[in-house]
Amino acid sequence: MPLLFRFGALSLVLIVLLGVIVGARLRAIIEHRNITNTRQITTSALNFVAQQEFSVDMSAQSSAEQMRAMQDSVRALMASHRIVGLDAWLSPGLLVFSDEPTAIGVTEAPSPGLAAAWRGRSGSELLRTGTAGASPHERQLLRKYGDLMEIYIPIRVGGDRPLTVGAEAYVPMRPVEAQISADTHTMVLLLAGGLLLLYLGLFRLVASASRRLRRQSAENRHLALHDTLTGLPNRALLRDRTDQAVVASRRSGRYVTLMLLDLDRFKEINDTLGHHHGDSVLIHVGRRLQQLLRDGDTVARLGGDEFAVLIPDLASPSAAQQVGEKILAALDEPFDVDGVTLTVGASIGIAHAPEHGDGFDDLLQHADVAMYTAKATHAGVSVYTAGTDAYSRARLALLAELRAAIDDPAQLVLHYQPKVETRGLGVTGVEALVRWQHPSHGLIGPCEFIPVAEHTGLIKPLTICILNMAVEQAAAWNAEGLHLPVAVNLSARCLLDLEFPGQVATILRAHGLPAALLELEITESSIMSDPDRALEVLTTLAAMGVSLSIDDFGTGYSSMAYLKRLPIHRIKIDRSFVTSMDSDPSDLAIVKASIELARNLNLGVVAEGVETERVRVELQSVGCDTIQGYLVSRPCPAEELRPWLDQHLPGDHDDCCIVTAN
Repeated sequence: MPLLFRFGALSLVLIVLLGVIVGARLRAIIEHRNITNTRQITTSALNFVAQQEFSVDMSAQSSAEQMRAMQDSVRALMASHRIVGLDAWLSPGLLVFSDEPTAIGVTEAPSPGLAAAWRGRSGSELLRTGTAGASPHERQLLRKYGDLMEIYIPIRVGGDRPLTVGAEAYVPMRPVEAQISADTHTMVLLLAGGLLLLYLGLFRLVASASRRLRRQSAENRHLALHDTLTGLPNRALLRDRTDQAVVASRRSGRYVTLMLLDLDRFKEINDTLGHHHGDSVLIHVGRRLQQLLRDGDTVARLGGDEFAVLIPDLASPSAAQQVGEKILAALDEPFDVDGVTLTVGASIGIAHAPEHGDGFDDLLQHADVAMYTAKATHAGVSVYTAGTDAYSRARLALLAELRAAIDDPAQLVLHYQPKVETRGLGVTGVEALVRWQHPSHGLIGPCEFIPVAEHTGLIKPLTICILNMAVEQAAAWNAEGLHLPVAVNLSARCLLDLEFPGQVATILRAHGLPAALLELEITESSIMSDPDRALEVLTTLAAMGVSLSIDDFGTGYSSMAYLKRLPIHRIKIDRSFVTSMDSDPSDLAIVKASIELARNLNLGVVAEGVETERVRVELQSVGCDTIQGYLVSRPCPAEELRPWLDQHLPGDHDDCCIVTAN
């Protein structure tokens, strides 16, 4: 508002200054116009009278009667046109007529204006009281009428020899100035009114724009600090309030608690009912949290299905656990979303200041660690502990070392596990499984570093590195006459990368390996994250001749509609169903159903995790094509696998490796 007032004051000064400049210019125009009009009117009147009355030859001496007649006509003219004096001069300076008869016959040097009149040009000048050089007649008129306008008029008079007479007409300035003043007054009113309307219109326009800008600015500030879906504070506002609460707690000695909530079944709602219902659930959760907590507490949405709760004033940390349990109980109550009753759970991580940090970043990081602990242990609510933090830091250190290992592939080792026919135990291929030969910690299994790579974006360069190593080994075997297909697990990031098929083709060409000897294994979940994009990538790979299979089949939520469209060659039944199928009827039923589905779709079947002969026999009885597991061989490096292959393959390798792709 002060800015608008400053604009109003400044614009008013400018408008007034403009009015003064324009008014002065218009005043000069009005003054010039009135003087010009007076001169023109006087000139026209005198010329008209001259044609009617000044018929005598003014070069000769006029009779007394003629002079009186002319004086009578001039007096009438003077009375009607406010002329108070008139002199007529013949060149080079003889006064031949005057309203003051005693002055007639006087000879004087002509003024410049009178000389111009003899040459046919009219003019005027202002005579003021006390003007130097004024004639006695002019001084008399000045004393009587005040300031005068002296108008020089050329007059053509008749007679036998027409000639130009220079007339000097004297007009009082008071009427002219009065007219100028009246016109100026009218002009000032019109100008002031116009400028006032301009100022008011401009001020209103600017005020309206200022109001819109203030509203927009307020909306922008609100949007910058609040979540657009729920209207709750966002991360930026939560950060500000947390830091303020921490500063205040140092004076009060009380605790600040930051809770991080992650909804447990939100993805199922989104996948089943759609994002509209998911958004409605998020809105309902935010409202329920606000109703549950105190006015001084802050409920924020950080993104996705993550919420945060800031409690700035707690007497003891133990009270936060009770608040967390209260939140869980509230979220367990069903939500009515568009006529559908839904329930969601949550996992809550808690961090306290100053015990777990003295700033927003520390508290949020520690609450995040505690939240994942609660989710992993199904505890519901978990308070941050230093032990959990040690694991988190170790994971970060592992990430940096993994990045270095990808740049130095000598640290990555591939172990190969054979796949054999269920009935005849003929070798059909091998699966490449990565291990990390860590310089300090020794051999590390994939379960320890693959999840880290999946969540940090390193999984794609890691996959390319593994693929290059596996193709290189397969090409070496192929050159020895061992045409052994090699399977490599494919991450979701690669599956959704449209440039990945070209990278595969480049690797195959670089090592001279036929595409039919490469198999890529994909998971159901990676396909369903973006089915259309995955289908495009898989179709391109299949067209190249690469064999494709679905790994861990039965553990995901794949759609049959998409499954029948995918250009895959086989499915791999997950070990969780295979290992105990001989003792668990449910697992046996799942395995049978998977094999029947694969047979109807004309797909091959591989059973993973086969560890006993009894399970192999059971798989053979239900029609499974291929098995893989410890019963056949444990994963081992290529140099250890080769003796095993020599024992299990006939002498002619070209005829021993059976590829079961359909």
